[in-house]
Amino acid sequence: MNILLFPPVAFIISLLFVMFLSELLSPMAAKPARVPGSAKHKAYGCGEDVPVEQAKAIPDYQGFFPFAIFFTLLHVAGLMLATWSFNPGSAGVGLVLGYAGAVLVILTILFVG
Repeated sequence: MNILLFPPVAFIISLLFVMFLSELLSPMAAKPARVPGSAKHKAYGCGEDVPVEQAKAIPDYQGFFPFAIFFTLLHVAGLMLATWSFNPGSAGVGLVLGYAGAVLVILTILFVG
């Protein structure tokens, strides 16, 4: 019976159960209302008609990626320095200062240069 606790087997069993339950209860689901004059594939903006040329948004991530890298670098640096403090003899102080210096150089290049 321990095979049922194996994660892939438990996942498959629960997936099959949910699929069976979905098929069993699908006749009770509400049917979508047919509203005359409504277009299913039109853009929606708070109930108003949006012209097609304004409906397409072009995302810009140029401001996001520097902050994502900044966030990642500082959290990894904090994790490295915090775990180094548990056993400071495992790595030399020069290695830790070199790592912190590399993080500072990378952040300087990222935001200044």
